[in-house]
Amino acid sequence: MKKIYKLLSIVSFTFILLSITSCANIEKKVSIIAPTGTPSLGIAEAISDDTLFDYNIVSGSDPLIAAFTNATYDIVVAPVNLGGKFYNTTENFEYVLYQTIVWGNYYLASTYEINDFSELDGKKLLVFGKNSTPDVVVRSLIAANNLNVTLEYVDDVSTANSYLISGKADAIVSAEPSITKFSQNKSFYTYDLQKEWQELTGNYSFPQAGIFVKKTTMNTKKVQDALLALTNSVKLASIDPNKLVSSAVKIDESLNKIGEEVLQQAILKCNLRFDSYQKEAINFYFQKVIDLGIGKTVGEKLPDEGFYYFQE
Repeated sequence: MKKIYKLLSIVSFTFILLSITSCANIEKKVSIIAPTGTPSLGIAEAISDDTLFDYNIVSGSDPLIAAFTNATYDIVVAPVNLGGKFYNTTENFEYVLYQTIVWGNYYLASTYEINDFSELDGKKLLVFGKNSTPDVVVRSLIAANNLNVTLEYVDDVSTANSYLISGKADAIVSAEPSITKFSQNKSFYTYDLQKEWQELTGNYSFPQAGIFVKKTTMNTKKVQDALLALTNSVKLASIDPNKLVSSAVKIDESLNKIGEEVLQQAILKCNLRFDSYQKEAINFYFQKVIDLGIGKTVGEKLPDEGFYYFQE
């Protein structure tokens, strides 16, 4: 009987030891949440390493808002304006902006050719996401060019695309990679809003989505390793885009539905990169938001140095 008790004790101890080891392994993973689409495409190679990351790919802004509010993740990939709003309005906000990684994937898509933005004068334009980044960009460009453009709004890019495809709209604001996807069946004209924005600013692209890192864990080795992996992943967009796409369709169901072929065609138009003018670009964009009277979406002011991971 004593031998049986001894054997049971050994088995129980081994089970506990394995459980502790298992928990330790889980704790070593870096938790990250990211929106589906271009942001998840950019970080796909990194988060496909399931020994380093515990990732969550989501749709819509609600899960990102919850992540910022509850500080439940080591890393949050989110719209820069959303992070800016939380920073400017939340005491002791838990995150800082590591790097902006998406520098605009918005384009005009139309049934007629547009060679210059001024050709929209007197026309209707369908825009998705009122008071969000595509709307801010378009309204700023319209004001800068002193144009008379009638804007109509829908909630999301999929709805905007459906209006163009069905003939309910002649010109819309859309985004990559969805433009490349729906253009496979019917050709439409496109116009690059990033280039138009750069002409307006003199240099800067517009900061669309970035990597936010939690202050309390950002200096740990595991998070530093994760940030390096994310950096290298984004760089693949220009160095080895096919490799990045191959990872993306494995980790993101929505991107998988779009397909590797389409993503390979669209990835260079998604403007995934780092930009040395990050702070200047963010300040210019936030100021435009404030000028349009929708400063609440960025917290009514420009972010100070504490918003950024790298202090100068």
